[in-house]
Amino acid sequence: MVHSGGVVNVQRHRLPNGLRIAVAPISGLRSVATLLAVEAGQWFEPAGRPGIARLCAQAMLRGTTKRDAKSWADALDAIGAAARLDVGSHAATFSAQSLAADVGELLTLMAEAVVTPAFAPKEVELVRQQTVAQLEEDSRNTRAVAERVWRELVYPAAHPFHARPIGDPAVVRAATADELRAYHLRAIRPDGAVLVVAGGIEAKRLFDEAERAFAGWSAHGPREPRSASSVSLGGTVRRIEIVPDKTQSDVVLGWPGLPRTDPRFVAARVTNMVFAADTFASRAGHVVRDELGLAYYVFSTIGTSRGQSPWTVRMGVNPINVERAVSVTLDELRKIVGGKVSEDDLELAQDKLVGELDVARESPGGVASLMLEGEVFELGPDHVERYPRELRAVTLDQVIETARTFLPPERHALAIAGPPLPVAD
Repeated sequence: MVHSGGVVNVQRHRLPNGLRIAVAPISGLRSVATLLAVEAGQWFEPAGRPGIARLCAQAMLRGTTKRDAKSWADALDAIGAAARLDVGSHAATFSAQSLAADVGELLTLMAEAVVTPAFAPKEVELVRQQTVAQLEEDSRNTRAVAERVWRELVYPAAHPFHARPIGDPAVVRAATADELRAYHLRAIRPDGAVLVVAGGIEAKRLFDEAERAFAGWSAHGPREPRSASSVSLGGTVRRIEIVPDKTQSDVVLGWPGLPRTDPRFVAARVTNMVFAADTFASRAGHVVRDELGLAYYVFSTIGTSRGQSPWTVRMGVNPINVERAVSVTLDELRKIVGGKVSEDDLELAQDKLVGELDVARESPGGVASLMLEGEVFELGPDHVERYPRELRAVTLDQVIETARTFLPPERHALAIAGPPLPVAD
């Protein structure tokens, strides 16, 4: 493994079709972790068609022009590999694990799914039915409802982040195999993709295997630029959505964030940890759950994309405690904004973040994940080694300024989903 303080030796190569490759050989291992990220997440969806990216990705795993869905899955099973394809705010990411000896076959199977999906009508219909079923289940899930409502409060209807990644029910029901093919042709392209591999394999062999697997992948026309209008909150917006037959409320409190490429993002990540990302290392998380017992869970996240991904605090709360839990969370934020935060708070947050990086370096999957963010957003060839130092370099003044800029307590969006809240006496 790559132990704390050890250097991750990342070697890079670019194929003629534009596919970028980064590999970190790790001695003493027989396995590899493989990530193929394509810039085809929510941020790149056609305007007004939320859910197309995820439908396309799920259908890509349901058979290729060379093998049907079962044959493709059987070939993956034959080499003992595990794989999945997820769609987030920025990328569609194919993740897999296998023995290093089988990486050539694994890449061949990945290339088949990514480059030559069949989009057979019956398989597209299966994916649609599964997605509709999940959407229907989510309509009764307070966590999912709270997230949907929060996004609707913050982002305009045409914004890429207005809907959850799973999409809009009307779009999912209406999407056709032809629409998925057209989206695939436009969005799933090598010049917007990066392949990251970490584990027991030499770089040259990986580059050769990748070229064999992906040489036939080509882009069709120039990449379409993607942008969205800046989003800001003029004041506090709030909505309560009643979900029948529930006893717990889920709360999403948040703000539009900042692009991962913004030079202030590292300070924002530290600020997020100081504020509420964790119940041990974060102010609000510790006070709301551990000290006062107001929430079953509480955590905050800051999204990574080229746009203003959500920066949110999420809580699961007894309805009688919702108002106080939100009030205490905002009080802790006001303390940070007002400069009432200590060097000890900052050091604890930095220790937590750097400690998570050290743990990640103990597995090939963790190393690959560390590499992926730097490769996708082109953060520099030494990002993996530089990033812990950048976290440590964030100052208390930067934390305070970041909170004032991006987390104004008087301008926030609050979504609450669950049973009716009790009426105050």
